[in-house]
Amino acid sequence: MADELRQTMTQFWEEHSRDATVEEMMLDSSAELLSKEEKPEIISLLPCLDGFNVLELGAGIGRFTGHLAKLASQVTAVDFMQNFIDKNREDNGHRGNITFLQADVTVLDFPNDSYDFIFSNWLFMYLTDVELAAVTQKMLGWLRPGGYLFFRESCFYQSGDSERTFNPTVYRTPAQYNHLLTSVTSKSGDNGFDIVMSKSVQTYIKIKKNQNQVCWMLQKVPRDADGHQGYVTFQQFLDNQQYSRRGILRYEKIFGDGFVSTGGLETTKVRIVHKEEVHRQKFKSRNNPSALM
Repeated sequence: MADELRQTMTQFWEEHSRDATVEEMMLDSSAELLSKEEKPEIISLLPCLDGFNVLELGAGIGRFTGHLAKLASQVTAVDFMQNFIDKNREDNGHRGNITFLQADVTVLDFPNDSYDFIFSNWLFMYLTDVELAAVTQKMLGWLRPGGYLFFRESCFYQSGDSERTFNPTVYRTPAQYNHLLTSVTSKSGDNGFDIVMSKSVQTYIKIKKNQNQVCWMLQKVPRDADGHQGYVTFQQFLDNQQYSRRGILRYEKIFGDGFVSTGGLETTKVRIVHKEEVHRQKFKSRNNPSALM
């Protein structure tokens, strides 16, 4: 059954990757306009990547690869389709800090603690719930302690207007992504993801009146059931104890649309940058005790 599903996804993307264009990759005839406005918006949501080792999953033709490589020390760009990887390499291969890799994320593997940041744009909706859970567990292993995952997905229904002879895409709700990504723990059971930020992509609201393009920032954190009043994940504690639907609306009034803590995107980004600087300093001190003197 799993092999049949992967074959179906392969067939779908073979049909939509023949020319390796932005219209094919975004499955939308308005892709040029959307990409022009959407790309800087997505980039504005990312934390400082200076010195980071970045893994880009579902890199496609490289709409974001070049920008990630400008900021990070090293980028590994992975995509399912060879045509997309070839186009990405053609456009961004002149940069010396990108590794291009054609692979199916369901069988992809890296050593533990390999990356500081994982970026994914329109990938998880091409995985079943079982596959997504398995990939989430892998990502928890690949990320270093305190590392971050940024991902974006189409929720509820398709947004692109490209004709499709069939469509195997899984259109989940934001709540389903919240549950799936935060309920998985690392193989050792002592790490999981907490949600830092979640919000709709404003470009799609403006151009297509579609608020169901949603992005998330998650952080790899230690798991301690005792620390969340008996719940395994912080998200489960929030869902079952602290935040009702009415409560969420109240928090958004205080912290801004899409936020239930901190002071909105800028505060969240500052908090991420500060934590990463502390992490770097601790790493330096472990390897060079005089570094903090």
